[in-house]
Amino acid sequence: MSTPGVAPRSVIGSVQPASPQTQQAAPAPAAPPPTGQTTSNVPAHQKPVIATLTRLFNETSEALGGARANPTKKREIEDDSKKLGALFVRLNSGDISENAADKLAQLCHALDNQDFSAALQIQVLLTTSEWDECNFWLSTLKQ
Repeated sequence: MSTPGVAPRSVIGSVQPASPQTQQAAPAPAAPPPTGQTTSNVPAHQKPVIATLTRLFNETSEALGGARANPTKKREIEDDSKKLGALFVRLNSGDISENAADKLAQLCHALDNQDFSAALQIQVLLTTSEWDECNFWLSTLKQ
């Protein structure tokens, strides 16, 4: 005979502990290009390149929706981050030709001044004269 509101003994003994709920991890925000110690050895005349490209990356990522971006845009942001990061590593290690570094500095100066036609001309020069060296990150800059 069972008492109302009281579970029978056989049910009490067989109660399984609640399994921990699995929580889905929130998607990580897109990583910004490496900064700090990764750029600590960049020559002073190339520091504005780092500043300009970091600013433009952040603005573009935010405009695309950042961590909240749809999966395609999020992958694009992450890919751009990797490519700019690789450029920053090359600038930091001095593994970029003087000609490419000078053109990159001119390109960033033109972008800072919102002189987009000059920036496009410099980008075309980099494409035609420095493609082998710049092809990995140049498409990201054009975007």
